[in-house]
Amino acid sequence: MPKNLYLRAGIYWARFKVRGEEYRESLRTRSERVAVKRLAARREEIEDQVVYGIAGPIGWPDAVVSWSPEAQRSLGERSYTRYLSSLRQVRPFLDDLSVQEVTADVLKELIKSRKRAGVKNATIRRDLTAVSSVLNHAIDEGWVEENAADGINRRRIVPQRQVRIMLPREDMMALVFPRLDQRIQDLCAFTRETGLRLDEATALKHTAIDRDERTITVENGKGSKVRTVPLTAAAEELIGRQPRYIGKPWVFWQDKGVRLKEVSSRINGACRRAAQKAAQDRVEFQGFSHHDFRHLFAVEYLRRGRGSIYDLQGEMGHAAISTTELYLAFLTPDQARVAKSAVAQRGAHEQRFGAERA
Repeated sequence: MPKNLYLRAGIYWARFKVRGEEYRESLRTRSERVAVKRLAARREEIEDQVVYGIAGPIGWPDAVVSWSPEAQRSLGERSYTRYLSSLRQVRPFLDDLSVQEVTADVLKELIKSRKRAGVKNATIRRDLTAVSSVLNHAIDEGWVEENAADGINRRRIVPQRQVRIMLPREDMMALVFPRLDQRIQDLCAFTRETGLRLDEATALKHTAIDRDERTITVENGKGSKVRTVPLTAAAEELIGRQPRYIGKPWVFWQDKGVRLKEVSSRINGACRRAAQKAAQDRVEFQGFSHHDFRHLFAVEYLRRGRGSIYDLQGEMGHAAISTTELYLAFLTPDQARVAKSAVAQRGAHEQRFGAERA
């Protein structure tokens, strides 16, 4: 019998000491040749842990469980929920691996499989972000030395789809708006005036509006970020048109004061009915979504000289200026030159707050 091996019910077991501590465990084989190899590997692993402090294999599911409490504290509720959704999607690819085995090559194969399954690039990028978050936690725990996701050129392997910006037309709004509840119409107008995203607008509370400072605090921005945008005279008027529901915080509400919901589906339905009528009348129709009013806000902001491209980036909550720069395509050369100036333009003040507040 080779040294440090013994048999129990025909199965080879290992028995060895490292720094005075004895280790016994099954090698799960009846083959002496395989047992010798497994013994050497297991002994080396134990010595690495005990002598050099190198972590042994940590299963990917265990790494996710360890990551979860800290992520829940540091990420916003929406981001944490989205990360969990992504991590559920990648389980078939990673659950059988240790966190040390999650290499760049493994992630590239994951990307290929997701693409073959028809998953959109934006979704794959979100999945990689979630995986990267777990791997960063593994680095903090000392389980791995580097984040394999950092070795993925995401722009090349999973390029981001170019955003196609469509601006709602006034004549199309005139066809669709009569088919919408007044509160939905006001919400679209409010987004056109402030640039808030749909979730940000429907989550707006009366307590987030400061009429003295002329500001709106966006508490649930993308990435759980907080930002402040100006309260214009037009935005204040739209807020004032919304009746208050006693005991409920929302500016835009429905039924018994619950937060306004299903906005996108209502707008889509109204556009669909307007398109059917336009087809019958053999006239042109171009639909729109609520998000298109955010685009309209950005273009009108720059066209009217309300501020520079950098001011607009802050008001819209864009992480990268390159996202904001997409709107320069809708400007004349002179307008674009002014917009790219780092100094906000004078004359915007009256447009923002009304002449009486200037």
